[in-house]
Amino acid sequence: MADIPSPQQASLHQDVERVTQCALKSGALQSIDTRFEQISENNVSFLLRTLDNLKRKDDAAKRLKKAGDTHHNPFLPYEEALYVRDLGEHHVCLLNKFNVVEHHLLVVTRKFESQQNLINQRDFEALAKVMQEIDGLAFYNGGKIAGASQPHKHLQLIPLPMTPFEDLPFSDVIELDVDQPGQCEALEFRHAGITFPDGSFHDPELAAERLTQAYNQLRETLDIEDDGQQATTPYNLLITRKWMLMVPRSIEDFEGISFNSLAFVGALLVRNEEQAERLKEFGLMKALKSVC
Repeated sequence: MADIPSPQQASLHQDVERVTQCALKSGALQSIDTRFEQISENNVSFLLRTLDNLKRKDDAAKRLKKAGDTHHNPFLPYEEALYVRDLGEHHVCLLNKFNVVEHHLLVVTRKFESQQNLINQRDFEALAKVMQEIDGLAFYNGGKIAGASQPHKHLQLIPLPMTPFEDLPFSDVIELDVDQPGQCEALEFRHAGITFPDGSFHDPELAAERLTQAYNQLRETLDIEDDGQQATTPYNLLITRKWMLMVPRSIEDFEGISFNSLAFVGALLVRNEEQAERLKEFGLMKALKSVC
């Protein structure tokens, strides 16, 4: 039988798989099952997921509330069973405890920083170290109105492709210029994006410079305001090895259905069939437009 690589020798893929298996066995990782359907509106594809059971996550929140811990920070300290690896001096990589998508990763600052803080170059470098090894969709919910559920700064990443798509639901309609902010004609909500040249993630340090530049260009294009440290305009940010997309937000939800960054690449999540039917009746793209 082949030797199992030690954590020091293992690739990030191997680290993620090893920690996932251990965390599932111990119960530290509590995946949430969903049912999904593909929906097409005006030749734009969507993936609508409906949660099968949120009981475990809701029960955990109730236990904290009962104990009086209404300001619990799950990242300080983080749960050791969910730790994947260090990402330099300032960040760690963790598994998302209540994951809907397998191998959902978090890039978390070691010390507390606010989720409303602007993303800086060292944040992007930590993310680029992950994206160098894992081809994924990274995203950032910039503030509570943008769907942030935790106040401690963290970027997130899910591996691609997003089943059952070959890449992402909106991949076929995301057409952008290299290094020049632009819009995608098929996306009716307010947004701006930039395409990256091939090979942009081969060097995390250089990738971080490119990501920071693109991020600042998109903030300027969309008038995402800040006070020098924190963004005062809520926004969603999505990043692949090919492009970066930013969406300014005005409200958190459509008729009680909250949207985070994933909604703006066509992956929407609802709590029950009633919400799913309400969205389909109103129109998914129209609902996204209403919160921007």
